[in-house]
Amino acid sequence: MTPHRDRRRGERGVATVEAVLVVPLVLVPVLLAVVVFGRLAHTRLVVDAAAAAGARQAAVVGGDASSVRSRIATELRDGGIAPDRAVVSVSPTAADWGEPIVVRVSIDERAAIPFLGSWAVPLEASFVTRSEVTR
Repeated sequence: MTPHRDRRRGERGVATVEAVLVVPLVLVPVLLAVVVFGRLAHTRLVVDAAAAAGARQAAVVGGDASSVRSRIATELRDGGIAPDRAVVSVSPTAADWGEPIVVRVSIDERAAIPFLGSWAVPLEASFVTRSEVTR
């Protein structure tokens, strides 16, 4: 046998050992990070949709009302978010025709990635609409 073949024979299994070390320490956290950031993006879209739907309802009723908060809660629930986790503010409580109404929906989402840590991510959406009610 040549010395080249002996050296190669001694390295058998090295790639398998490297793969066993790399997959759990590098690939798994990267894949979980993709899932976590995807969930954060989904939550952001749901919060945006809830704020937009709430702003539209606030324009129809002319300010803050139970129907506005109900509409926001429905949008959050449809997106898989518990409505009690969200903080909703509508100002002003009553607006005349053409006056701006601001609807804000905010939520704290938790992001956790193995080996990297866990942190709170505040997400907020704000929409401005104009009242369609003449008082």
